[in-house]
Amino acid sequence: MRLFAMVLPSLVQPPQRDPLLVLSGGPGQAGSDSVAFAATMPARLRERHDLILFDQRGTGLSQPSLRCPAIDPMRFWYGGLTAQDVRGCLDPLRTAGYRLEAFDTRQSAFDLIALRRALGLERWSVLATSYGAVLAHTLAQLDGDAVQSQVLNSPSTPTASWLDPERFSAIERVFRLVADDCAAQPDCARAFPRLRGAVPHIAKALDETPLLVHARDRSGGPDQVRRFAWPEVAGALTFRLGAGDRAAVPAIIDYLDRVSSGRQKADERVLADILMPPQYWQMFDTLAYGLNLVIGCRETRSHIDPASARAAAAGHYPYVVPDAVEVDYDVACPTLELEPVDKAFYQPARPDIPTLILTGSYDTLVPTDSADVMAGRLRAARVVRFRGLGHDVLASSPCAAALAAHFIDDPTGEVPQTCAERFLPPSFTVTQIGR
Repeated sequence: MRLFAMVLPSLVQPPQRDPLLVLSGGPGQAGSDSVAFAATMPARLRERHDLILFDQRGTGLSQPSLRCPAIDPMRFWYGGLTAQDVRGCLDPLRTAGYRLEAFDTRQSAFDLIALRRALGLERWSVLATSYGAVLAHTLAQLDGDAVQSQVLNSPSTPTASWLDPERFSAIERVFRLVADDCAAQPDCARAFPRLRGAVPHIAKALDETPLLVHARDRSGGPDQVRRFAWPEVAGALTFRLGAGDRAAVPAIIDYLDRVSSGRQKADERVLADILMPPQYWQMFDTLAYGLNLVIGCRETRSHIDPASARAAAAGHYPYVVPDAVEVDYDVACPTLELEPVDKAFYQPARPDIPTLILTGSYDTLVPTDSADVMAGRLRAARVVRFRGLGHDVLASSPCAAALAAHFIDDPTGEVPQTCAERFLPPSFTVTQIGR
């Protein structure tokens, strides 16, 4: 394997602090795709620290690649992945002599240890986002003495699954939160007076009469008409609330309510923008989807019962459609037949590493409540919650970036939270769509 890493030198030489290792999410996102993000970090970080970006094995510029470009991204976002898709992506690696079991979080943590030694570093700090926190956890298990401090940004955990009951509860809570926050803003309340009861109505209507939208097959196949019933629409809204444009969600729900009730004729271009936004394709263009499947099957599915998890979540309908969650793993895992990871992978990491946890109240991907659970297992952890933000607060908030910079420079000192305490709910768009 050839693994890619990049060092962005501190703006002041020599560096005044230990380097900062930046770990991306996914699984399947690459550090080399975060160069623009790294360049926008606060001057305090860029001036004092070398930044180290790393392409986890299978991602980005590392070789071999597990990107799966032949898979239509629609099947990633909305289901329909086939065993043929999975074999077409990953069988060539097996034919070339690779073991898919070599592509997992623990192996990538060993890669990071090798990278640290190759760079001649005794210590570094870690900034990890989403799944990157799972890699940071494993690195702390194996090489904790070398980790000076860590900032965990909307962090996931080794035991987390998208089928967790805590996540399903969080999704319903966030759907209700957006209605409450809109009702508390006079302009939003006047623009969308039916918002509180809209979701159950839309769900019933779209299950009876799905939306039909023309979609281009980005894998090179013919264009096709895609069918969007409530499970697909619920997934799109969940992602927008947690990791996309929350400000537009009340207007989107209002538009879907009018269309599904027959009070307004559907505009296919508007529906395409709602259900197939450009950021969906941009994300899949860089995601190593094959790595996502391998890690999901070995580390996530190996310790849960999907059927029981979905049955337990039935009470969260219509805000959650459990049977539409992680359906790609339903197909990929029996097809790949991978060995599960060793149970030691799920064991606690070093509890004494100074840790700052950043989380957003609107996060539907990683429940914000899990930050408190994580902090309870770490003796030197602090949680900062951002009221109006969702997943990846660091990329959304200069305040979060400033807190991260302050903490990395002084991990044992106080973290001033004044800017975070001033955060308000999102300021929603109040222009009705299609009017």
